Amino acid sequence: MFKKTLLASIFLVTTSVAGLAVPAYAQDATQAQIVQDYELTQANKALVTKAYQELFGNADLTALDRYWADEYIQHNPSMTDGREAVKSFLQGLGIDSWPTREVKFERVIAEGDLVMVQTAQPASGTSPGTVIADIFRVENGKIAEHWDVIQQIPADAINPRTMY
Repeated sequence: MFKKTLLASIFLVTTSVAGLAVPAYAQDATQAQIVQDYELTQANKALVTKAYQELFGNADLTALDRYWADEYIQHNPSMTDGREAVKSFLQGLGIDSWPTREVKFERVIAEGDLVMVQTAQPASGTSPGTVIADIFRVENGKIAEHWDVIQQIPADAINPRTMY
């Protein structure tokens, strides 16, 4: 009797602990849904990095027409909503004279419809180097919304580590 009770207790504890190890979303989601979510995340990540390279690395303003939604929402306080606002802003920064370059993504993190890229812009002329974290929301295969954090790289950092 003791062996049966002990085995039953071990079984109950094992199955209870095993149930805790499975993430909550996985308990309800089917394997197919998990795969579909993963594939969507990867597609959004590829879309954002390609769009970013074409716009900022290749200095190609027509990338906005290909990859940004008509009703694009901008959270940067220096800009208004819409693709035309981004075009005007970048033209004001002199994008037409930017050299083309391969964008070096320090980090690319994605989950579902959100993609975050971190890049470091080198110093040029009187402009200091900057580290930029851009967060994009993708909807229906287009960049629909954007947030960013831009921080100058100090010339006199207290520690020797990079900001990226």
